[in-house]
Amino acid sequence: MAQPSIVLRPGRRASIFLPWRDSSSANFIWLKEVCGQRTRPTYNATTKRFEVARKHAQYVLDALVEEYGKVEVVQYGNIATTCVERCWSANPNTVIDCECGCAGLNHGVGQPLGEEVTAGLSVQNDLVSATYIVTADGWKLQSR
Repeated sequence: MAQPSIVLRPGRRASIFLPWRDSSSANFIWLKEVCGQRTRPTYNATTKRFEVARKHAQYVLDALVEEYGKVEVVQYGNIATTCVERCWSANPNTVIDCECGCAGLNHGVGQPLGEEVTAGLSVQNDLVSATYIVTADGWKLQSR
């Protein structure tokens, strides 16, 4: 039997792989029972995963652990890299002197890294992830 899994990305709905149940509507019915009748689960045919509001993810996870014993959860988060104007305006040949968050990657390029959030400070967000196996005993890190 296929194992359920959940993917959690910042600012997006929880993406859930659910094993086949008795009918094409059975997983929709199950999600409404777990999350509440007012929830609006959708099915993404491209990813072949169900999607629910992120606030329902814990309810779904708890119900899946109870039913299947374990669930794979891939949790994404943002990691921010900062860069200051002094860095991006510097001479590219002085990269050895760089002490800002970009670690020299943006040194002397003449423009902010990512988005300039305030005068002289830019931020670039990148996704990082960790994969866990969740059981009744808790979360166990599988990989980063």
